[in-house]
Amino acid sequence: MSQGSHVLAETPAVDLAVLAAEVAELEEYIVKGEVYRTLRVPTTTGVQQVQMSGGDVLTRLFRLEGERERLSVEQRSQVKELALQARGVIYSLRTRFHDLLKREVKARIDSLNWFLDDVTGDPKRARTDYPYEIRNRQRIAAMVDELAEDFTPELKAELKRVDERIRLIVQPAAFAWDSSLEPLFPRERFWYLYVSP
Repeated sequence: MSQGSHVLAETPAVDLAVLAAEVAELEEYIVKGEVYRTLRVPTTTGVQQVQMSGGDVLTRLFRLEGERERLSVEQRSQVKELALQARGVIYSLRTRFHDLLKREVKARIDSLNWFLDDVTGDPKRARTDYPYEIRNRQRIAAMVDELAEDFTPELKAELKRVDERIRLIVQPAAFAWDSSLEPLFPRERFWYLYVSP
C-alpha cells in the first residue's frame, strides 16, 4: 500500500454484509430518487455507517465478483444471489436507476473538481488525500459501464475535462490503494490508480 494511503480493502465478509444491506434497500432507494442514502450495517467488525449510492452498489458487486477465488463456497453463492437480485431490481427500474446514476456521476465529477481546486499549490495534501478522493473516479467508471449508451455527451465531456486535470498534477506511482485490490484494477483501464500528485 502506498505511504499515506488510508484506503484499505474491505474484507469480503464486510463487503458482503454491506452489499446485502444495500440490495435489500435498492428498490426503495431507486424509487425515492435520492442519490445518497445512509445505512447502518452490522458487520463482522462492528456496525458501519455506509453512504449507499448506485455507484457504491455497482463497485461492491464488481469487487466481490472479481475476488471470486478468495471467497468461500458459501460466500460465492451469496454474491451470485445478491448480484441476481440487484440486477433484477435495476432491470425493472432501469430508467430511474440510470437517471440516478447520471446525477451521481455529475456529483462525483464535481467532487473531484473541488478536490483539484483545493489542493492546487499544496502537493503534500494532494498526495495524502489522493487515494481517498480518487475513489470517486473509480465509482464513476463502474457507473459508466452500467450506463453504456445512456452516458450523455455532456457528462462524457465533463469526465474528459476532469481526467485532463488529474493528468496535469500526477506522475507514475505505485498502486494507490491496498495492494490486495491491485489484481481487480488493471493499470490499462484504471490508470488513475497508478499515479500520484
